[in-house]
Amino acid sequence: MKKLICSLVLAAFLIPAHAQYMTDVNGRVVSEYKYTDTEGSPYLLADQWITGTVRTTSDKVVDGIKMKYDIFQDELEYEKDGKLYRLGANEIVEFAMPTGDALYIFRRGFPAIDDQTEGSFYRVLHDGNTKLLKRFESKKRDEKQYNSATAVSRFVPNEQLYVYKQGKMHPIKKGDKKALLSLLSDKKNLMEHNIKEQQLNLKSEVDIVKVLEEYDAYKAGDADPR
Repeated sequence: MKKLICSLVLAAFLIPAHAQYMTDVNGRVVSEYKYTDTEGSPYLLADQWITGTVRTTSDKVVDGIKMKYDIFQDELEYEKDGKLYRLGANEIVEFAMPTGDALYIFRRGFPAIDDQTEGSFYRVLHDGNTKLLKRFESKKRDEKQYNSATAVSRFVPNEQLYVYKQGKMHPIKKGDKKALLSLLSDKKNLMEHNIKEQQLNLKSEVDIVKVLEEYDAYKAGDADPR
């Protein structure tokens, strides 16, 4: 069932535009990004190559791209004819990476917040009138080993959830029911009842998505003129 859902979502991602060939993606050669002096990986899924799909700024959809997402540079790296290329906010607006039973869909174009700009990519966990977005980042940190004068540089990953509602970004933390309900204040009692009745664990992203799905459904019911 999970694989079916992933397939349907990926199909929906592809429908609005005609699929193009790899030659339609004009990336930048990336010989400068080697990271040989830094421990750890700057990529979301370590060094795993995923065959996925991108949507370009000209609204073309390109399928079958072998790619990795560099969360340190916030860019997509892909391989073509034995060479590595980069795609960023100037070239693409969205990309999808299906892996096993999971589907990672990333999108840009949300309001600037914290250190992010409108060109920053977020994973879309819930894509309704409200959205649950997840920002992946990696920072370089220099650390000295015990009894050593030499500093070691390593990648330190970080994640942050945001609720996008009515054109604004709201950072939230897993398990913070009070903060989540304050964002859904016009349906607070209903949502609190549903959380308790369904025994939802708000430390789980899956259960946070369930709350937002129900909130959107209630709001849609309010707008129904029948």
